[in-house]
Amino acid sequence: MNKGDLIEAIAKGSDLTKADAGRALDATIEAITKTLKKVIK
Repeated sequence: MNKGDLIEAIAKGSDLTKADAGRALDATIEAITKTLKKVIK
């Protein structure tokens, strides 16, 4: 599964457009990345 596939799955499983699902995925990944950087330090 690539990012496009994941965005499509999120959009199908919710009432989000693909654009909104993409933004939601990006925000989720960013939040996880920031948290992991804090924990790893």
